[in-house]
Amino acid sequence: MMAVTRAKRRLPRLSTKTEQTVLGYLCLLPTFAYAAVFLVFPVIYSLVLSFQRWRLYGNQEWVGFDNYRRIFTDSVFWLSLKNAGFYAVIFVPLSIIIALLVAILLNQKIRGMNFYRTAYFVPVVSSTVAVAVVWSFLFDTHYGLVNEWLSRIGLGRVGWLTDPDVAMFSVIIFSIWKSLGSNVVVYLAALQGVPQQLYEAAEIDGAGRWGRFRYITLPMVSPTTFFMLIMGLIGALQVFEQIMIMTGGGPMRATYVVYMYMYDYAFRYSEMGYASAVGYIMAIIIFVLTVINMKVSGKFVHYE
Repeated sequence: MMAVTRAKRRLPRLSTKTEQTVLGYLCLLPTFAYAAVFLVFPVIYSLVLSFQRWRLYGNQEWVGFDNYRRIFTDSVFWLSLKNAGFYAVIFVPLSIIIALLVAILLNQKIRGMNFYRTAYFVPVVSSTVAVAVVWSFLFDTHYGLVNEWLSRIGLGRVGWLTDPDVAMFSVIIFSIWKSLGSNVVVYLAALQGVPQQLYEAAEIDGAGRWGRFRYITLPMVSPTTFFMLIMGLIGALQVFEQIMIMTGGGPMRATYVVYMYMYDYAFRYSEMGYASAVGYIMAIIIFVLTVINMKVSGKFVHYE
C-alpha cells in the first residue's frame, strides 16, 4: 500500500498588532452598538421627524419647513426663549462666582475640611425631582419655612413660587444650590494644581490677598472657568426638571422655558414633529453660543 501524505493546511497567523486592533474593536463593539441605537438613530430620526407632521398615533405627513416657520411666528416660543435666556444670564455667572469662592474657602488646611467638602457635594448626588419637591415646601407662601423665618424677623411673606417677579429667582437659587457641589469639586482640583511657589513669590514681592487672587488664582483657573461657562450655559438653556416640579412654568408663564414648551407640544399636544423642530433649533442656538464662547475665550483663558 502506498502511504498518502496529506499536507496540513495552516491558517495564516495574524500579527500581534492586528490581533490587538481586532480585540480593541471587539471590546468597543457594545459601546458602538449603544451609541448607534440610543444616540445616532434618535438624532437622525428626530431630524427627519422635524420636517413632518405627526400626532403620535396618526400617519406621518411631510410638511417641509412648516414646523420651523410655525415656531418662529409663535410668540409663546419667543417668550420661552427669553425666559431661558434670562435664567442663563443670571444662573451661570452666579454659580461660577459662588463656586469659586466656596472652593477657595474649602482649599484651606483646616481640621474637619473633608467633612465640609463632602457636605457640599451631597446635593449633586440627590435626585433633582426629590430635592425640588422639598424646596417647593420650603418656598411655600403660607406654610414654608422661609416665609416663617421672614415673619419672625418682622418681614412680610413673599410669594416665592407664586409671584411672577420672584418665581424665576427662586428657581435660580435652587439651581445654584443643586449645582454648587460639582462646581466646587472642579474648582478645588484646579486650585490644588496651582504651584504654591507662585503665591510665595508674590507674597515676597508684597502682593496682598487681592493681588494674589487677581494675578495668580484667576489666570491659573481660567481654563476651568471657561469649561464651567460652556457646560453651565448648555445646562441652563436646557433647564426643565426643577421648573416642572417647582412652578410648572408659571405663574403667568414667568418661568416657562423652551424645554417646557417642547415638552408640552410633544406630550400634551402629541405634535412630535413640531417638538423635534424645537429641539433642533435649540441645538443650533447652543452650538452657535458655544462657538462664540470658544472664539472669545482666547482673551481671558490662560493655559500656561
